[in-house]
Amino acid sequence: MNVRLGTAGYAYPAWVGGFYPPGTTQHDMLPFYARHFPAVEVNSSFYRPPTPEQVAKMARRTPPGFGFTLKVPRSASHDRSPDELPAFKLTADHLSAAGKLLGLLVQVPEAFRNTAENRTWLTAVGGQLRPHRVAVEFRHRSWNAPNLSDWLEHVGLDVVSVGVPDVPSLFPRGLRVANRRVYARLHSQDAGNWYSGGKLRYSYDYPEAALREWADGLAELAAAGRADECLFFFNNCVGTQAVENARRLAAALREAAPAVTVLDPPAEPRQPTLFGDDP
Repeated sequence: MNVRLGTAGYAYPAWVGGFYPPGTTQHDMLPFYARHFPAVEVNSSFYRPPTPEQVAKMARRTPPGFGFTLKVPRSASHDRSPDELPAFKLTADHLSAAGKLLGLLVQVPEAFRNTAENRTWLTAVGGQLRPHRVAVEFRHRSWNAPNLSDWLEHVGLDVVSVGVPDVPSLFPRGLRVANRRVYARLHSQDAGNWYSGGKLRYSYDYPEAALREWADGLAELAAAGRADECLFFFNNCVGTQAVENARRLAAALREAAPAVTVLDPPAEPRQPTLFGDDP
């Protein structure tokens, strides 16, 4: 099983001087990030869909082999309006044509319960975004049904494995598989801050034991042959915890999961010399 590790977003000023070298501008963040991780989840599209020109520029600023996932606009996932989906799909089409799209993410709110009406809505959203892969992140525990993966596979959707606290109403933490793919998003395990405003929800540093638990789970899935690939993103991005946690999980997987291949950041293509020989 191939695993791509990364973070939810990359353009954080707070990372300058920690992950990014001092003085790094926002313009230079993505190329630097792509030298350290093979994938990134774009969350800004949740608030405003990017244009085809914007994603074309992102694709050009990353090497071949690097991949993006795009978060579906909140107008669809939270407000249940399809108005922005055609423009969003056009953007996804352009990123896919550049060979850089890994999938799309629909994060529904906790108020979005497991009802026939909501299942129909999710199926319709996935249909409008085909042929791109769409993963759904559930927040309410009512979606924790024994046949969830079977239903998602039937309607052509993937499921998000969440890293969240032990809160009774939340969709529970742990690995899930649908369509032989794992899409994981780790937020926090701090129940006390989960319903706090602002950034407190995501101000969390995963301890070694928790990372080891995720690594062991991925190792078991790989050894059992249940999944072919995994996209694994850390969303605890208040400080540089997400970067550090992703690196530590990669090390744990390389050490203890022989059936897992942690994909390295893609190498920058070498510039050819005038006569075509090695520099």
